Amino acid sequence: MASSIRAVLFDLGGVLCRFDPARRLAAMASATGVPAGRIQEAIWDSGFDAACDRGDYSARQAHQALCERLAVGISFYDYGRCHAAAFRPDEAVLAVADEIAPGLSRGLLTNNGAILREALPVHFPGIVRRFKPNIFFSCDFGALKPSAELYAGVLERLARPPEAVLLIDDSQANVEGARAFGLQAVRFTGDGALRRDLAARGLLKGA
Repeated sequence: MASSIRAVLFDLGGVLCRFDPARRLAAMASATGVPAGRIQEAIWDSGFDAACDRGDYSARQAHQALCERLAVGISFYDYGRCHAAAFRPDEAVLAVADEIAPGLSRGLLTNNGAILREALPVHFPGIVRRFKPNIFFSCDFGALKPSAELYAGVLERLARPPEAVLLIDDSQANVEGARAFGLQAVRFTGDGALRRDLAARGLLKGA
């Protein structure tokens, strides 16, 4: 089946990786000695993490700000390690990504900040190897999915028109935002359904 799609973008948390924020919070509490509830308030409930995802802080600035907010001296490496703890690569989904047909670009598009961007090659080199150079973090665009600003910036980097790009995301809002901007998009519900959808579109090897 012929397809106009020339690039396939995968979300990180909830698609390429199983996402469990409780693991991240527990890792932060263990590394800092600060109660989990206080960490939740200081980082996530306060909007600080969302600001990081928007690119308001560089990785080093985010680390310094975190230490000040919690009055702790956690290392830069440990801060990244704790963030990475929320993500566990889903090997079944990565296997589907490995089957993307030759000649198509594959990439990663995630709402995350510079701390995780710096930690990704340290803790998940296999993901970086699969998707570089098309690894896109919201913090580098000053906007979050499902905003048009983010999708426009990614398309500019890919040098592709919107209809030539397929987004795979577990968030219905992100899928709808992508479609509104002209991208093709599917909501991720599992590796089996994803494989069938990509095969039906002619995007897998041998399809």
